[in-house]
Amino acid sequence: MPRISVIVPAYNAAGTIGLALRSTLRALPRDAEVVVIDDGSTDDTGEVAESLADHRVRVVSRPNRGVAATLTELLEITDGELVARMDADDLVLPGRFRRQVSAIEAGADAVFTTVITWGSGFPALPRPSAIRAEDFGMHLLLTNPVAHSTLLARRDTIVDAGGYRDLPTEDYDLWLRMAARGARITRLALPGLGYRVHPGQVTASADWRLASWSNAELAEAYSALAEKLIGAPARRITSLSIDDHLGRDEKLAEFDRFAARFEAALEGRSESARRALRRKLRERRSWLAARIEGNRTAPR
Repeated sequence: MPRISVIVPAYNAAGTIGLALRSTLRALPRDAEVVVIDDGSTDDTGEVAESLADHRVRVVSRPNRGVAATLTELLEITDGELVARMDADDLVLPGRFRRQVSAIEAGADAVFTTVITWGSGFPALPRPSAIRAEDFGMHLLLTNPVAHSTLLARRDTIVDAGGYRDLPTEDYDLWLRMAARGARITRLALPGLGYRVHPGQVTASADWRLASWSNAELAEAYSALAEKLIGAPARRITSLSIDDHLGRDEKLAEFDRFAARFEAALEGRSESARRALRRKLRERRSWLAARIEGNRTAPR
């Protein structure tokens, strides 16, 4: 049984999966496997993956079932103590797994890294900012601060939280549930991934974003974490922005009540954590105000 199972859902990624897998294999320790599910691709994704002819790579091809079902199946057909995620169009940077395994061995349950974005213009370097385990849940109440394809986690942590559910932002939903169960989740400062940005990404779709913002199961998971961390249930800021039953002032007032509880929960945290979270809180209020104004002025 390999210690690390890298799970890779792939759909119509023939042009990128070879480079993605080669970068993964170069960074992996010996005691690891890479398992790809070709999710009903209409191109040569499966053939390209198999052409690497590396004993650590296993490829399963089957009809399309969607990303959440594919991730669940990948968990079922692998057995590594640690589970890493990789996408078929990203690049693993040197040292990623070595640093993540060290963090796991130091007591973390799940470890992410920052990313270098590329594919549209010049590569964008991240602010080298780590997120400590004691602060990660507070970041989740403001936004999703990590890329799914940088995950390395204990398998038990994923399974105990219920695994992936078939809903938009299945990754953020899982982080919320893991954090609510007390998992120690961290983000390392150094980038571990080259994250490819392109127009065909699911996350670039306005329909996908709206489906996520209005999803009831995701709202419930978010509210449960809010109650645990700030002492009261709350709505996602994105969900509040699309509530047609509230006016501008009512939305901002609800956000400000949330912000007051959020501020109170920052007491006792490190100065750097408070500074980062307060900055993000201000940014989210500005985003909400701008979106409300945009909706008011948009043509009907």
